[in-house]
Amino acid sequence: MFTPWLYGNRSPREDPFARGMFFNIGLNTGKRALIRSVLEGIAFHKRWMLEAIEKKVPKQDSLRFVGGGAKSTILCQIMADITGHKIEVPKDPQNVGAAGAAIICGLGLAAISSVENVKELICISSTYTPDSQTRDQYNRMFRVFKQLYLQNKKLFWALNNVPNR
Repeated sequence: MFTPWLYGNRSPREDPFARGMFFNIGLNTGKRALIRSVLEGIAFHKRWMLEAIEKKVPKQDSLRFVGGGAKSTILCQIMADITGHKIEVPKDPQNVGAAGAAIICGLGLAAISSVENVKELICISSTYTPDSQTRDQYNRMFRVFKQLYLQNKKLFWALNNVPNR
């Protein structure tokens, strides 16, 4: 298991002292398992953030995944399996920020009539559905993921709360 807090944990816990780690590796842990654990760690952290968001905002059935990571079919499926949400990937996911800026301009100039029409302007190129067979395993791993932070919080502070070394 990997915790992706290489530069602290900003959400859902504000903790600049948290750091990344590999956990539960052994002599038989190979390169592929380590790489997959990094992808799963990213998805576990997103799920943790979604838990916090969904306490205030109604849960959405699907999430749109953008950026360079959305170009990885493996990461998209892991994200769907771990979060339990359908993952939608827009066409050219690495350029969605530019499309968003253009849409905001269109709204500001009244070329787009309302914000309700915006979702239809972004074309979805692929969709990933959670695999129910992985759910129990990922739920168990997610509980451990959160415990890794909680049980190591004081240790992160002890190691990383050091004024300019």
